[in-house]
Amino acid sequence: MVSLQIVFMVTVFITISSALAATCIVIFGDTRRNAGQRSVAEKMVQIAAIGAAAIASLLVIT
Repeated sequence: MVSLQIVFMVTVFITISSALAATCIVIFGDTRRNAGQRSVAEKMVQIAAIGAAAIASLLVIT
């Protein structure tokens, strides 16, 4: 069985990496004219928000 600590660390890693990816897309990309980049950045922010909620719920469990 997978320990809760591994699940927590993977969740933190995915949350941080998706937030970093969204930040890099917005900073270095031209999201005003490119709808594809804007869409990817929005999805990455959604993943980061869900990850933050998952981290909060995992902290409540432990």
